[in-house]
Amino acid sequence: MGRLLAAAAAALALALPAQSRDSAIAQAQPSDCATPRVGVVAASERLPALSGMRVGLALGSGSIHGLAHIGVIEALEARGVDVKVVAGTSGGALVGSLYASGMNGRDMAAMAKTMDLAHLGDFAPSWQGLLRNDDLGERLREVFGTRPIQAWPRRFGAVATNLDNGMRRVLDGGDGALAVQASTAMPVYFVPVNVNGERLGDGALVEPVPVRTARELGADYVIAIDVAYRPYEAPASGLLQNGFQAMHILVNSLAGTEMRSADFPIRIDAHHIMTECGNQALIAAGRDAVAREWPELRRSLIAAQSGGGAVAKR
Repeated sequence: MGRLLAAAAAALALALPAQSRDSAIAQAQPSDCATPRVGVVAASERLPALSGMRVGLALGSGSIHGLAHIGVIEALEARGVDVKVVAGTSGGALVGSLYASGMNGRDMAAMAKTMDLAHLGDFAPSWQGLLRNDDLGERLREVFGTRPIQAWPRRFGAVATNLDNGMRRVLDGGDGALAVQASTAMPVYFVPVNVNGERLGDGALVEPVPVRTARELGADYVIAIDVAYRPYEAPASGLLQNGFQAMHILVNSLAGTEMRSADFPIRIDAHHIMTECGNQALIAAGRDAVAREWPELRRSLIAAQSGGGAVAKR
């Protein structure tokens, strides 16, 4: 059994989309891989206070691509967007939990430099999965302390999937670290996470971009961020790669439906940035995406607050 599981682990590593290796990439980065810091935003470009409107942020799944969410948060903060509700799925739940618990974008960007998000798992092969993500939980508890989710300054919910009945589970109270562990536990790769007697796994299976969850948590206006891997971004070959490709196709279909229901959807094509420029460039990609969309997003937010309804994104 041990040899079989070890072989499965090696095959799975080959099946997953390629991830960057920053040390190697740093030696020969493309010329467009610069990662500028957050610039000063002119007062005239900042968002005025939106009294009475609860802005929500729906941070989608995407594994290591989720680092782009940090840049999104940095850029929104720099422009005066006061996010009250945060919903996250998988990698989006990880970043979203840090933000909802009180961290700002700058601190998260600094933390990302010391946190190896690609290897926050212990190799513990079983027929339930190949790794356990307890290390992730321990690292998050260092940030959250003993505070439950309901004590955080922003409303938060992590989306997970009940692996026994296929139902969506929104974890919006109690142990925040456990909620993120459940939301990020990709089946086969990670062992399911037990929460109140339920075997939970990656929320991307049911709600890859949690717009619905953000609204259920009280958001009046939802900005949705999709950073998911696209099937066309890397060729698939072999049994396991084709299996994961099929899962990505289904996840992308679900994500498309969710994005259409958002007040303002933003799609970030993160995979080529990660493979060409390294993980840290993903944060800059998130900043850049908000900067590009900002004039339209600002108009939409102001229109929604004035009672005219959100301006549809062109």
